[in-house]
Amino acid sequence: TIAKRMDESLSVPTATSVRAIPAKLLEVNRLVINNQLLRLTEGGKVSFTHLIGWAIARAFREMPEFNVSFAEIDGKPHVVHYPSINLGLAVDLERPDGTRVLLVPNLKAVEKLDFKSFWLAYEDLIHRARDNRLTPDDFAGTTVSLTNPGTIGTVQSVPRLMPDQGVIVGVGAIGYPPEF
Repeated sequence: TIAKRMDESLSVPTATSVRAIPAKLLEVNRLVINNQLLRLTEGGKVSFTHLIGWAIARAFREMPEFNVSFAEIDGKPHVVHYPSINLGLAVDLERPDGTRVLLVPNLKAVEKLDFKSFWLAYEDLIHRARDNRLTPDDFAGTTVSLTNPGTIGTVQSVPRLMPDQGVIVGVGAIGYPPEF
């Protein structure tokens, strides 16, 4: 079904915009949060991807007009509006035979979550993906996706927008611009 969805993605009209943004504040806030988590019995760590996913969830909550997709209905273009924000998270996994697979399960109704609930749901989804415990429901209804090829050093990518989604955010590597 992955190949089928990728093929279907070719029919989705897209526009790509690339921005370089300063990440110093993101880095500082992550450090503060992780220092606080060390003091708590829960432990754990917050990644840049957690914070970026949270920012996407907040942005979509404040601007629900982005939580839409394109659909052709009876041969005519339509905008489909979604009542909930279901954030897809691209997860790169190694299979037992050494090959890799990219799965994109989603967090449901992220607009209703506070940061702690978001972080815990995110961690649960990632653990279930790594333990091969995802269900079809974990993939259903994604309205926006986050992919982070920056974790493998990619500076810029053009991710494929899947049918039924209006936005995919691709995050590149964090680094110092050449001019600095």
